[in-house]
Amino acid sequence: MAAQPTVQVYAPPPVPPAEELTFPIGLSDDDRLVVRLRTYRKKIVDFAVMQETLVAGEWEQLARIDCCGGTVHRHLVSAEGTVLLDHAPIRDIPCGDKSWEVVDDSYEGALTDMQDSWHDNLRRWRRGR
Repeated sequence: MAAQPTVQVYAPPPVPPAEELTFPIGLSDDDRLVVRLRTYRKKIVDFAVMQETLVAGEWEQLARIDCCGGTVHRHLVSAEGTVLLDHAPIRDIPCGDKSWEVVDDSYEGALTDMQDSWHDNLRRWRRGR
């Protein structure tokens, strides 16, 4: 019986040598995106774009596009904590020479998507579907 080959999954460079930056983007008085970028050699090698809403003085995350486990994917939860989307795939990240380019290229689309869909995400969060 032959041994199973090891499955390689994309993993970004650690911090350091990569640099990490987190910053908010206001959407309304009670809503924002929080962006986390990891950069290395002038490329975005890891990111998360998270939508948060203010509830009773605390920021609650309701939607996110991020990359881990070898994919760029989407998460969405309801106000009650029900998972509406969990790792819904957007794009695979290959291992090897093209991985950084795929992640770097995916960031702008993810940010635009989250900026364009924040009202819908908030409505789904409130309604639970």
